[in-house]
Amino acid sequence: MNVPAQDAQQYYVWQPAGKSFAVHVHLAVIEALGSEVMRGFGAVPKRGAEVGGILLGSVEHGDGTIVHIEDFEPVECGYTRGPSYLLSPEERENFEDTAEGFRDDGSQRNHAVGFFRSHTRDGLALAPEDTELMDACFPGPESVALLVKPFATKPSVAGFFFRENGSFPSSSPLEFPFRRHELTGEQPPERRPLTEKRPRSEESRASAPAPFEQSIPETGKAPAPQRVAYPEPSAPPAKSSRWLWVPFSFVFLLLGLALGYLLDLSFGSRAAAGSAADLDLSLAVQKSDGGLSVQWNGNSAAIRNAGRGVLEVHDGGYAKTVELDPSQLRGGKLAFHNASDAVSFHLTVYVNSRLSVSETLDWHQ
Repeated sequence: MNVPAQDAQQYYVWQPAGKSFAVHVHLAVIEALGSEVMRGFGAVPKRGAEVGGILLGSVEHGDGTIVHIEDFEPVECGYTRGPSYLLSPEERENFEDTAEGFRDDGSQRNHAVGFFRSHTRDGLALAPEDTELMDACFPGPESVALLVKPFATKPSVAGFFFRENGSFPSSSPLEFPFRRHELTGEQPPERRPLTEKRPRSEESRASAPAPFEQSIPETGKAPAPQRVAYPEPSAPPAKSSRWLWVPFSFVFLLLGLALGYLLDLSFGSRAAAGSAADLDLSLAVQKSDGGLSVQWNGNSAAIRNAGRGVLEVHDGGYAKTVELDPSQLRGGKLAFHNASDAVSFHLTVYVNSRLSVSETLDWHQ
């Protein structure tokens, strides 16, 4: 199947070896849809929320089938059953109505050619509900499904699915990195703010809320250490009876013992972590091939005694939390593929249940 020169420059051409079925997806769609996926991925720590919707384009028939993808239309999910893209009956009806509005009736250049969903579950395969949705809304043999699996420290991975002999395969015949400059080898383009929408659907998407940011609480973040402050005891009334001094003395004794215990814990915790110099995490960021290298002092006394750590990354319009075990902390570095030119890193090391050490570092291109 010959690929037009224009397609080779502006589109990523997906065609598995030995197949007469190809997908030409515009590079601008990869950028915009990638931002949609990462916004959902950053909304919920650890796993991330999935997003989904309708792929828009056209179909070309010749020696084989070519599906051109020129745009997409997100369809909301209320996440009543967790962060997966699982539609309620009302949301399913809305999806079907939206797909019906993009039917190929000859009046519009781009029509519905398939379904997309980000995939934060294990593996990269269509779920039964995906196949059911495709059969109901996109029953044609040329319809495609796109799954995009996001990652915090490397480019997202994607794969198209199309029917062969009437059914979808268990895995995509060809997976590819879902990032423009990974596909083209060009320098990363200057990125627009992640809140900016593409002109075609700017009005419809600007008014749409981000339900997963509101309806799914963030979990898994360790609580910040709390400092206990005891109020100063008031002096007893000048004319109090003498017997009142007995309970007051007992209260003062208990307060003194509690304060001494807290001071002992505080000094004990500091001794376990070492001197002030030993608490320094020395957080640093260096530019590396294809991303950033986040580094810290793995020999710090705080890290040597730590049970776990958390690295919070704010990259453009999305945030992600990476849990670190003791071996990863002592390793002292982590590779991160950034999506913007301004990234903030916040490393928290939990020495024990009473002491944590944190450092924040902002990186700019």
